[in-house]
Amino acid sequence: MARDRPTARHFHNQPELQRGGSYGLVLRWIFFVWLANCGTLGNTVKQDGCAFPTRWQGKWFQSGVIQPIMIDGAMLSNKGRCLSSEGDKFLIVDEKGCYRCVVMHEKHINVLQYKETFCHRRDALPHLCSLINGDALLYSMFRENAEPVDCPLKGPFSFTYNRGHGNCKIPASSIESCTEDSRLLLNYQACPDVYGSESTVEELECLATWKEGSLRFLVGKLHHNHATSNEDRYRCFVYEKANGIASAAMKEGPSPASGVEYRVAQSGDATCNGLFSATEGSRTMALKRVSVRFNCQFPSWMTFSHTWHTLDFSSNYTFYQRNATLRITNQTGAEIKVYCVNVKASSPSGNSVALVAHWQHHCASRYVCVVLYRRDTFIAELQRGSPTSRPDEACSPHHFNAVTAPYVTLVASNPESKECPYSGKYVISNHRHKRSYRPDERERNRTKRDKAMLQHNRRVNHTRLFNFSVRNMSDTPILRSRRHSEGEISCAGAVYNRLEVGCNSIKNMEFYSTCNNKEAITAYTCHGGWYENGASFVVTTPVTRDSTAARRYCFVSRDARDARDARDGALAVARSAANCERTVSEPEALLFDAAFTGKCQDEPNSQPLQRISSPYIISVAPIIIHYIIPR
Repeated sequence: MARDRPTARHFHNQPELQRGGSYGLVLRWIFFVWLANCGTLGNTVKQDGCAFPTRWQGKWFQSGVIQPIMIDGAMLSNKGRCLSSEGDKFLIVDEKGCYRCVVMHEKHINVLQYKETFCHRRDALPHLCSLINGDALLYSMFRENAEPVDCPLKGPFSFTYNRGHGNCKIPASSIESCTEDSRLLLNYQACPDVYGSESTVEELECLATWKEGSLRFLVGKLHHNHATSNEDRYRCFVYEKANGIASAAMKEGPSPASGVEYRVAQSGDATCNGLFSATEGSRTMALKRVSVRFNCQFPSWMTFSHTWHTLDFSSNYTFYQRNATLRITNQTGAEIKVYCVNVKASSPSGNSVALVAHWQHHCASRYVCVVLYRRDTFIAELQRGSPTSRPDEACSPHHFNAVTAPYVTLVASNPESKECPYSGKYVISNHRHKRSYRPDERERNRTKRDKAMLQHNRRVNHTRLFNFSVRNMSDTPILRSRRHSEGEISCAGAVYNRLEVGCNSIKNMEFYSTCNNKEAITAYTCHGGWYENGASFVVTTPVTRDSTAARRYCFVSRDARDARDARDGALAVARSAANCERTVSEPEALLFDAAFTGKCQDEPNSQPLQRISSPYIISVAPIIIHYIIPR
């Protein structure tokens, strides 16, 4: 080997080295060292412009690291700066000149795992990485504020668990699905004969899944009362079918094979270490699917329309899964799932039905009594009771009262227009609506209404389960003129003086007012209605509307003989944008009396208008009460 070493004698005859003396020899030595370490790697190792994949950028959590780990470009905040890379191998140096090889694997967009060397002097990347042996500690990094993923297991399940002190079998624990597919609710029961078992509820948020060999992994965050930091929340799971490898079929809904079991092992800390099978872990579980059978469907006179809206469009009601499931969503994106469990009672006409429903909001679920009323082809109403954990108690008098339960008016999507009742001409008098509300007054009244609704929810529900607020989308009345521009805000306080129903169109009602010596018209298209307990209800849509005005209104009319200064045969009319109210509770509701003056052809007629009954008009509350409330 000595013969091969370069010396000054080897280069004695080279003039450039003679002139440079020992300096040239040093340069030549540096050149040889560089060739030995780097020259052969030029095609595989990135020497310049090293950066971590852009999809890794962001904040990450690692157990034992106090501050979040930041990945940004070439920087790994707790390690240093990337100098070169080859595939999943990265050469990183910190401020103290510590060089190390870090081998990082992306298990999921939300999970990174890596192994690393100790500190070394600078060396070639392949040589440094070769120092990592198979026993090196595996570190896991979980993305903070990660977008959740659908959970691979979909409840309901019953399960037993073991924390190292024996199986807790009786009573059985349970897993329930949530309205969000990315969450599961784990209800642990305490077993008197098993040390360490306790009754607790944990909500699992699924963040990542991947397959590694024959094992399937799940990373999630556990939300419970004892979790105070991410060290307590992040956990890793391994799961498998008891009779084979887990598959996508695990995510399917309740199946007839209710005896099939799944095994799950959970890590004891915020890592994936120590999970070698689904039967080894800090806590192991054996899951058994519970068959849930929904023995009824919602009535066909509702499911013919896939989607329904509340009158104020604050919530959508959507039917799916063979008309046995109803999904309710509101403007904030909150979601309720309602499953038809069984029909409790039905009216002889079939136009009303009381049923027990499984009502689920987030990860909480209860049973409630739901009564549906068919008011017209495109109009329905809903009442519901207070939640209970037992389905047989849902429609009992303690949990449902048809007299006091509020109504929710529902309108089918894209309802057809229908002939308006009470056709003819009317003179309007006795206005009882402050249409000149100042914005601050309107907001105060809105706040009072919302507080009243919230108090009702608290009184009836006792939980966060069903806090859907019903509120107007607008309080501004609609005003349009045949001769006037749409921007006449000054006319917003005009008072209606007459009404024509079905005159220019049998499907429209038109209110007339005078503004700046010009006639203004506000028109509504009818979609149907019903008659109940001396009151007539008509659901309408404004023909044209202000951008801030309500999209639909319900007109409620009664005899005005009790109103002061009311004319003989006059109707007391109220207009509401929130609901078809039995009693006028909205400060913004439009109230007036309408006295019949003649038919649309202007023929004199002193007789008051006869009420026109819709073929679907019903009065079924007494029937429902008779059927569902025990005597």
